[in-house]
Amino acid sequence: MFKYEMHFHTSPCSGGGDEIEKQIDKMRENGFTGAFLTDHFFSGDTRIDRALDWESFVGEYEKAYMRGVLYAKKMDFDLFFGIEEHIGNGLEILVYGITPKLLLEHPELRDGRLEDYIRVVHGAGGLIFQSHPYRERYYIATPGPIAELDKIDGIEVYNASNYPEENERAAKLAKERGLRCTAGSDGHHCDSCARAGILTRVRPKDVQEMIEILKSGDYEIYKGNAE
Repeated sequence: MFKYEMHFHTSPCSGGGDEIEKQIDKMRENGFTGAFLTDHFFSGDTRIDRALDWESFVGEYEKAYMRGVLYAKKMDFDLFFGIEEHIGNGLEILVYGITPKLLLEHPELRDGRLEDYIRVVHGAGGLIFQSHPYRERYYIATPGPIAELDKIDGIEVYNASNYPEENERAAKLAKERGLRCTAGSDGHHCDSCARAGILTRVRPKDVQEMIEILKSGDYEIYKGNAE
């Protein structure tokens, strides 16, 4: 089985993030084959200046990702591009199967409207999962599944930065609704990444193949030391 981290953050794009080289080293030490880089985007806890024009703002994300890709190639590590975005009331989504080019072509995404993400991401063949749906924190006004749950692709059922009862509620919801599932560490530092993800039977040759694996459901949730 091949182990993939599906939710982690780095500097400079995300608040409190660590350098991506350190993150990749930690994941490799823990047996991970690859990961989706899901830094906070325009409406979330980004550290990129929102006053930049759209091309420059997206360019900073591409620059940070490509720095990771160059290092990942040296380490025989699969690094895929994704984002985590805030869609209102403290709720967030994980977006897989997009590119900086696609983001650049859709400046309307700066408004953080879920309907725009659904249209753009699904139009490109990508996937959207709700992050940690039952997380209870001061910045989340109404924890729980989004109203448009039937219009996205699934939920994060295990988040290593959540409390156990929050993950349990998410897993129960996924089972009741027959939802696709994902999992991740939600780590911002090398000490907090590589704690959760998914296990695949084959090593995807590219991001498109990884998306097909996610669509098929032919993978397992990895919970790290919690298993």
